[in-house]
Amino acid sequence: MEKIHTKTVVCMTTYDRIDCARINQEIIKLNYKRPLPIVHTCSSKAYQKHIEDVFLAREPLSLQYGALDLLNQSLKLAQSTFSPEYIIHLEGDTWIMNEHVIYNLITKMEQNKDLMICTSAWDEDLLAFKYLKKPSLKLKLQQLVAATGRKFGFTYQLACRDSLATQFFIIRAKQEVIDCFLSCEPIPGIDLEQALYRNFLKKFTEKNILRMKEREPIHPFNRYVTEKLTLFSQHWPARGTANDQREPTHPRYISPNFDGKLETLQRFPNMRKGEYLQKLLNAESLDYYNPGASRT
Repeated sequence: MEKIHTKTVVCMTTYDRIDCARINQEIIKLNYKRPLPIVHTCSSKAYQKHIEDVFLAREPLSLQYGALDLLNQSLKLAQSTFSPEYIIHLEGDTWIMNEHVIYNLITKMEQNKDLMICTSAWDEDLLAFKYLKKPSLKLKLQQLVAATGRKFGFTYQLACRDSLATQFFIIRAKQEVIDCFLSCEPIPGIDLEQALYRNFLKKFTEKNILRMKEREPIHPFNRYVTEKLTLFSQHWPARGTANDQREPTHPRYISPNFDGKLETLQRFPNMRKGEYLQKLLNAESLDYYNPGASRT
């Protein structure tokens, strides 16, 4: 593990969830037993450098172009500053609470040199969406049958399998892998995650992808919390603060009763170091948190 640790760097990207990003840095730099260097690119005018090793401010752009710009700039900075063998990308609001999750994934990549990226599809379970919208015994039985089949590679009622999630991934920091990101362009009408998949397959194949099967399918149940990866990417600071204007029957609806970032920290008492981490744990009001950012 020590060998892996010394050749790995984190690329963090942030648009407007700046308090999430500050705490994320404190988790990695102050609370991991093996802290990792962080390269951070951010397009929020309200943000100033915290404890990341390298910081670069960027101009805000439209959603897909902005996300790709932040990602590509962080990859280039990580490569030129640290010359790593592995790069972890985390969006600022995506916390991995157990560092062993990261090192275990990199160990799998170490054992198979053909693996160039470790991530999941940015996919959807259409059966689950239908069930959430209108529950029925028939759909419940279909879900049970589908879950069994998916363990054997069947993709029945799964959409967007042709995608690579950018929220959390690990890459082997070879130039040809980094070039898959640098040469990627958003494609109108599809997600950036799908555009990246198409660009990746111009050079590589599925054999070069290590799937985080614990997270697939991401939507709707693994989007904000994936317990097996200790991944927490909620957009709201605490239970009761989610502000979803959609109808409760909408399959993507976020209930105000869902745990937020505060409850995540409370679950991990070994994570207590950090100015902004403590601020959230002890806040009397959460109005300050991620000013201007959506809470859905």
